[in-house]
Amino acid sequence: MTSPSSHRFRRTLAAIDALTDVGGYLGALSLLGILGLIAAEILSRNLFSHSIHFSWDLAGYFMGTCFLLASGSALKGGSHVRVTALLEALPRAVARVLEFAACLVGLGICVYLTWALAEMAWLSGQRGSTAATSFRVPLVYPQAALATGAALLTLQCLAQILRLLRGEAVSVGPGLE
Repeated sequence: MTSPSSHRFRRTLAAIDALTDVGGYLGALSLLGILGLIAAEILSRNLFSHSIHFSWDLAGYFMGTCFLLASGSALKGGSHVRVTALLEALPRAVARVLEFAACLVGLGICVYLTWALAEMAWLSGQRGSTAATSFRVPLVYPQAALATGAALLTLQCLAQILRLLRGEAVSVGPGLE
């Protein structure tokens, strides 16, 4: 039999986890985009003695996009860096309070990061800002992707807090010994 607290926030957590999964898949596609661009650059240089002028710019944008879009998924799966030595040494109740406080601080940082990146993308869109390279990428697109990834990370931080309120443990992946 499941406890009533295990049903609290069920729909909210399911929605956040679904969005986080989409972000993880988009992050993986960004990683494939980096692979494709760099492979094309290497082939073009070696076979045709010609560089694809936009490959490094776009690969850099894809790298940031991959990092932020997949960060929520990493948090959800416990793949992020987490030092648990202190938590293991403390009594369980104290450790839970410390985990909750850490999640609140993380949520605050993520909210600020999301706000700053969204504002940056908004201003770039309003001003029509483009990259200072020959390819002239409108900066609103990569910046909006970064803001989206930060928003997904923020939602997953909120999900971690909701899980703690339900009495669950925060996800911890396999550690390196």
